[in-house]
Amino acid sequence: MKDLLELIMNTSDAVVAVDSAQRLVLWNQAAEALFGYKATEVLGRFCYDVIGGREESCQFSCQKACSALMHVMDQQVVPTRNLLVQTKGGQEIWISATTIAVPSRWRDLCVLIHLCRDISRQKEMEHMLQQFLACISKLPLPTMTHQPANPPASPSANNLTDREREILKLLASGNSTKAISARLFISASTVRNHIHNILTKLGVQSRLEAAVLALRNQLI
Repeated sequence: MKDLLELIMNTSDAVVAVDSAQRLVLWNQAAEALFGYKATEVLGRFCYDVIGGREESCQFSCQKACSALMHVMDQQVVPTRNLLVQTKGGQEIWISATTIAVPSRWRDLCVLIHLCRDISRQKEMEHMLQQFLACISKLPLPTMTHQPANPPASPSANNLTDREREILKLLASGNSTKAISARLFISASTVRNHIHNILTKLGVQSRLEAAVLALRNQLI
């Protein structure tokens, strides 16, 4: 247990732990660097008062009786979430939060550990790509003098598996193979195999082409 705690405290990911009352009980050095608060400033405070994360829908996710805690209480898996949070200095950043529940025989003594990573750059790239596609969609289409005998079928996500659609969405968000591997807890070689299948099914040659095709045709 001591070795595990030392590993958590020294990992490069920001690690934040809360008890069943949603009070912060652990805040490692990476969390201090990410959020700007020292551990002594936040331990014992409610997590929603410190982090106050909002989802992409602008709905507050960090609040009393948060969805992550409810999932754990109902013995359900907590999905990874992307949250917009504010640092101590007032800067807004996007984080990816993966939640792990520490089991206990007593329901009210559960502890949630949040592994947080800064994904602001990825969100910025995703926003820029969407703006680029929006501009392209407004350009006039070239006039065709004749209709091809066999026009190419519109790309479809129906042939993609759920995992491939998930990886395609991460690609479109600017994630690398290594980042996708860490995010989905699968090997890099498995990620590359999925990407190869995605490119083949969509009939494109590169990851960028796949991302542009997916966003433009609303495949994800």
